[in-house]
Amino acid sequence: MTSLSNKNEIYSHTALRGIAALMVVLVHFRSFFHSSIDPDDVTSFLLKGYLWVDFFFILSGFVLSYVYAIENPVRRSFIEVTHYLIARFARIYPLHLISLAMVLLIFMIISLISWNQKGEFCCVLDGSLRTAGSLLANLFLIHAWGMFDWVTWNLPSWSLSSEFFCYLIFAALLTMDGNTRKLALIALSCVVLVYYGFSLATGDDIDENFRLSIVRAISAFSIGIVLFLGRQTTASVSEKWLTAIQITTMVLLLLSLHFGVTDVISIALMALIVLSTWEDRGALCNWLTARYLHALGLFSYSIYMWHYLIKYIALEDWESITGLPIQSSISGSVILVTCLISLVIPIAIWSYRSIEMPARKWVSSRLIGLLEMRYAPANTKSTDKSLLATG
Repeated sequence: MTSLSNKNEIYSHTALRGIAALMVVLVHFRSFFHSSIDPDDVTSFLLKGYLWVDFFFILSGFVLSYVYAIENPVRRSFIEVTHYLIARFARIYPLHLISLAMVLLIFMIISLISWNQKGEFCCVLDGSLRTAGSLLANLFLIHAWGMFDWVTWNLPSWSLSSEFFCYLIFAALLTMDGNTRKLALIALSCVVLVYYGFSLATGDDIDENFRLSIVRAISAFSIGIVLFLGRQTTASVSEKWLTAIQITTMVLLLLSLHFGVTDVISIALMALIVLSTWEDRGALCNWLTARYLHALGLFSYSIYMWHYLIKYIALEDWESITGLPIQSSISGSVILVTCLISLVIPIAIWSYRSIEMPARKWVSSRLIGLLEMRYAPANTKSTDKSLLATG
């Protein structure tokens, strides 16, 4: 099976992933601003910031289709699909597990402090967001599969759970031959039409029903797959016109988020940005391929996974450490948000280099080693039999 090492990286998409992660950080940190400078009073840009997660899903669908050549009609073998699943598991699970353990540790420490000061052991399990059942579901990465009404434990990890579901759907696509795969893609396209059609008909934000998280994810993910299959539509477009498409689409996206238009329009514009940048051509791509934006994309997963825990710790300890109130003064809120944003990126860099990448390589090598140990003897025997038969 084709691996990423055999494919040219789409630098623009890497940078876009980093920008999307930073947007999500701003969305969550905006709650620290003083009410007199509340950005939601001026613009819906951050209020609609949950759509950047859908942007992640679209990018994921496109990039996986690119890396694993989904257009190839040949059915993939069990070994190839297993290698794919190992790569996906090693990509998302280790950091998810470590961040989940850190969240659990933080709440245990808070509980011990409470027990020491008040004689109450509280806060680890709260009966709503943090329960034993939701902790178990988080461990298995199924906590966004419709069993809970809202996010639990490390809140951003709900999108990992939804994306993990998409990975399984993609694995199923790889096991199909050309005709069966086409039928499956048609079925997924119908899911897209029904889901977004329902959103348009009702006027609901797609962020409102958490129990439909996997439907939301697979809809955006499927858009990414379809975009990849139709990617050649931009190949004949000159760089001048491609630049015009990119800039126009970006401006329209910013305006749609600012004015808070229906989510489906914003998602369609995000999809067009993904399609128009996949060749790394055009003025927008020239900007996106800058080294610092590419680096931001590499660190995006760590940024995404740690920022909410950083926010929670700051919410608990900022006032006691600095003496500045969080929301009752403009200065306190501005300084806090500035400090948090300045803190997230270096922590993400450290996490990427010291936790994310080493853990990914270790898990991947171990699991692939076990897979080869399990199936290498059988392959060897079958090779020996073939040689004997030939002799």
